[in-house]
Amino acid sequence: DNNILSAATNQVLKPNTVPNNPEWYMNLQKPKWNPPGFVFPIMWLLISKPTQLLALRKLLLSTASDDDYPWKILALYCGHLALGNTWNKVFFGSQRIGLGVVVISIFFSMLCGSAYLFRTIDVAAGNLLLPTCAWVFVATSLNWSIFLLNKNEKNTNN
Repeated sequence: DNNILSAATNQVLKPNTVPNNPEWYMNLQKPKWNPPGFVFPIMWLLISKPTQLLALRKLLLSTASDDDYPWKILALYCGHLALGNTWNKVFFGSQRIGLGVVVISIFFSMLCGSAYLFRTIDVAAGNLLLPTCAWVFVATSLNWSIFLLNKNEKNTNN
């Protein structure tokens, strides 16, 4: 189960399953505002993924007749997707909270950059990425909070 497809499938079909040691995440100190586990698949499946697909479709339709295809924008967008999968493997798979903070921070920056660049071509396409930006901001803040709350613990592999 080490391929990207299985990681994405598990996110959808088993959202509350933590790879490796499920006790690890449950035993971490978390902020009081930590969202309940059922919120994550709802946000990814019902809000983030559909709006991202609509944004991508809108961008591609807006540039379909242009000679200047948005390769750089798409590369940044695809980079953020790759980092999202990397973050899952680093944070949950390797249980590296500190490295997870670095990965998710870059992931969030690339997503915001994508939203801005999408917006330069099509305002609606950029705006469609804003719900995902908001949710990844929450996830990034949560990762930072967990890191700061657990940085002195021995079982966090920071």
